[in-house]
Amino acid sequence: MAQRKQRRWNLLVLVALLLALVLALFSVAGIELDGTRSRDNLRLASTPRALTTKDGSGSLLTGSRERGDRLMPAEMEADQKEFDEARFHVYLGIYTNNNYSVDLRIPSYVSSGYVWMNWDGEMQRYLEEQDLPIQQLIVPINVLDSNPSSVLKPVGVKPLKLPSGRYYQMFTYQGSFYIDNVDFRRFPFLEVNLPLVFEANDPEGGLDYGNLRLLPELKDSGMGLYAGITGFLTQGWSMAEYRHHYATNFGLGGAEADYSQVIFDLGYGASAWSSFWRLLLPLAVVMAMVLLVSKLRNDLQDVRSTIPVTILLTLVFLQQSYRSSLPDLPYLAFLDRVYVVAYLLTLVAFVLVIWIGKRSAEVEQLPDELSRQTQINRLERVDDIWPLVVVVVGIISVGLCWFTIPMTAIV
Repeated sequence: MAQRKQRRWNLLVLVALLLALVLALFSVAGIELDGTRSRDNLRLASTPRALTTKDGSGSLLTGSRERGDRLMPAEMEADQKEFDEARFHVYLGIYTNNNYSVDLRIPSYVSSGYVWMNWDGEMQRYLEEQDLPIQQLIVPINVLDSNPSSVLKPVGVKPLKLPSGRYYQMFTYQGSFYIDNVDFRRFPFLEVNLPLVFEANDPEGGLDYGNLRLLPELKDSGMGLYAGITGFLTQGWSMAEYRHHYATNFGLGGAEADYSQVIFDLGYGASAWSSFWRLLLPLAVVMAMVLLVSKLRNDLQDVRSTIPVTILLTLVFLQQSYRSSLPDLPYLAFLDRVYVVAYLLTLVAFVLVIWIGKRSAEVEQLPDELSRQTQINRLERVDDIWPLVVVVVGIISVGLCWFTIPMTAIV
């Protein structure tokens, strides 16, 4: 009678816990905020571009380093016509010497190298009329310094006039830049693109996409000997012109503004083997202890019950150690999902240990030897099956965590 009453109480507690879980999920879903995307967008221009220096289409993780949307054939013809009719054409080359101080929490990085520009006489007359050096007109817009034009330091006193009649000037650059396109969903299997983004600083509204086109100078652009980053594998670089659509006319009236933009991306990726040994192997070793819980004798109940608690504290420590290097994300990274699986398996292991310990104590009080031995055999079968359950459920769950990650980038 007492045992039947205890089972009813256990069932009642289980129902209460499930109800509390359902209510908690509904409550969180009710207060969850929906993100709103900016109406600004990028479209890949019809001018020549280098989208990657690697063979093939890019990485298995994120695909090619192409940003924005490609133009349809009719749009490419229209874009090429706009290019021919544009008043100003400025060629822009970038050669990166050194990248360092990558901080994924912001995210940002520090870079130095060379930038050069090549423009025609029409552009030179405009600069003279405005009494502006070109480095104050074409500026890096993802720089984190207060004055973007101070990032570029001219090499030489004034622009050099080439035999062709065009003008040329080289600059050195150094500054801290914002990383706008980083996706942590597959962390720790991570790829990072470090961008340099150049666009016209147009105070009067006369250098929009129809009047000024920035063209990437692909032949001599690239990355130098010291452009590698410790802890990452260099994947190459890409460079292209984009049509940057602003969802505003900046108070000048008329249609929303479009500007020519050149993006120079340097690609880096974390080593899969390094990520496995540093982050996944320690987790696998800790979870192996969950398998071994059932291998301890039932009379060591105190030891059996403390193992899941120790594992839980270790999981919290391991997760906090890698989360400290990441920003606060609005989604779960792959490794976060794996830890959720680990937490659930640890909780189930703790409940199983408590249940087996309680059942063992009850079985020992049975007067009938045959019934007692039958119940002991059943508990031993549960202990034998538990490691297989952990392995199967763990493998399936981790596989689902990986294959349910969306392929499209989050921006």
